[in-house]
Amino acid sequence: MAHLVLHLRGPFRAESGGAVLTGLSRRAQGLLAYLSCQPGMRAERGTLADLLWSDRGDAQARASLRQELSVLRKSLGDVIAADRHMVWLDPDATRCAEGADEFLQGFDLSSEAFEDWLRMMRQREALAPVRSGEAFNGGRPSLAVLRFEEIGASAPDMFADGIVEEITGALSRCRDFDVIARQSVFMLQRTPLALPAIAEQLGAQYLLEGSAQRAGDRVRISVQLVYGKDGHTRWSKRFDDRLDDLFELQDRVATHVAGQLSPNLRAAEILRARRQPPEVRSAYDLVLTALPHFWVHDPDENRRALALLDQAIARDPDAAHALAMKSWCHAQECCYLWSLTPERARAASRAAFERALPLAQDHSATITALSATAALGLRDFATSEDLARRALDLDPNNAWGWLRLGWVAVYRGRQEEGLCHFDRAEDLSPLDPFLFNIDFGRSAAKRALGRLDEALAHIEKGMRAAPKAHWAYRMLFGTLWLMGDRDRAIDAGHKWLAAHPGLSTEILLDGLPSWEHDPDYLDVLRDFEALLSEQ
Repeated sequence: MAHLVLHLRGPFRAESGGAVLTGLSRRAQGLLAYLSCQPGMRAERGTLADLLWSDRGDAQARASLRQELSVLRKSLGDVIAADRHMVWLDPDATRCAEGADEFLQGFDLSSEAFEDWLRMMRQREALAPVRSGEAFNGGRPSLAVLRFEEIGASAPDMFADGIVEEITGALSRCRDFDVIARQSVFMLQRTPLALPAIAEQLGAQYLLEGSAQRAGDRVRISVQLVYGKDGHTRWSKRFDDRLDDLFELQDRVATHVAGQLSPNLRAAEILRARRQPPEVRSAYDLVLTALPHFWVHDPDENRRALALLDQAIARDPDAAHALAMKSWCHAQECCYLWSLTPERARAASRAAFERALPLAQDHSATITALSATAALGLRDFATSEDLARRALDLDPNNAWGWLRLGWVAVYRGRQEEGLCHFDRAEDLSPLDPFLFNIDFGRSAAKRALGRLDEALAHIEKGMRAAPKAHWAYRMLFGTLWLMGDRDRAIDAGHKWLAAHPGLSTEILLDGLPSWEHDPDYLDVLRDFEALLSEQ
């Protein structure tokens, strides 16, 4: 029979021998709560001192811990023990009561480190109902950035810690995953644990670890994305740079890590979601499994994506990201002429857009999808640009946000600006599944600028990367015709029509977003039926 029973769900309460313990200080309560949640109910003395007295110096914090332990031993006897290095509760004499209320409801402690840990634990408890045999199944993933190893430094100088702080801050702006507070990670790493144990303690599905190595004025930063459950690496990257301005270097590395981590984490999450049986997939899982179908740019695949998104919305009618992605899918039907009734696709796109917009809040990916919808489906380029900029204000490392801002700049006649945005998108995510669409955007910009040879090269590169994107024969046809290569243009035009049977000039003009800033190209498209019928 347990001698100490801790009630942690709801207001804190401790019972010993069936009687409620009174007179425990707030820090004693926090100490007991923390120990009971650790593996083996053990923690290192330094960790506890930092946790409960983070506003004090090390010597003063450790002295306060000794005093608190002395008082607790008088109340708990042998249930709590300590040596020079560790403090622990007797697991055979301690039990945590079951409950469904908030973790440590109403509890507060004037220690920043403890507040970080408490916030993290409440987040884990909130997500617990949707777990199903795997951490965080059904909700967006959680990520912890571990302290980087510093190689080659003569003495600790906080260089690697500065890199970690910048990366953590950059990743925190992305709402596709939750980032564990840095203080909580720092405290836990003081205790030697394997990566899966660290992930379990932090409630993190993924860990980002790395190293910083310096030689003269050269710096090498290595990072690895690790799946917390098994410790296996899902992605790794090495960044070589020059140590000129320290703060600029930290910012550059953080930007590149954040930009490239997001699509790789998304890919890992898609694989995880696909392993779930269809009947237990959450709305979040269903959106993830829709994405690979969505970005193929093929009408059949787009319909598969829509079916999965409809399932997600059926599970959660207020799932803003699912609604926004649905509006984007319908906008693609309209813009790429996968429907012979573009006005119906546009109406469906608008309906999903209007449902998603008030729910989007500060989720950058959702707002990016709405930006794409506003341009491709609704022909509202001012709104599209406003939304793209809002998405990038929230997450400056959102590659799809830069892609959409590039496209809307092209639609609005700011071609050189659009090219800069496309470069930024590729720089952030050089292996992005939408890389082909970046090339299509560059082609559209350079065609309008009269750089037709370059425009053609970008179309062909994009089509090699996305062989099912048959709608791009439209761009190929128009560009080749403007170049005077009529035979190849006619061949591309027939391939375009073969992929869009029943297409007419009226349907084309009804579906296109706008090319008023590229009038020569628009004239070719307006005359495509006559041009092809003459050959």
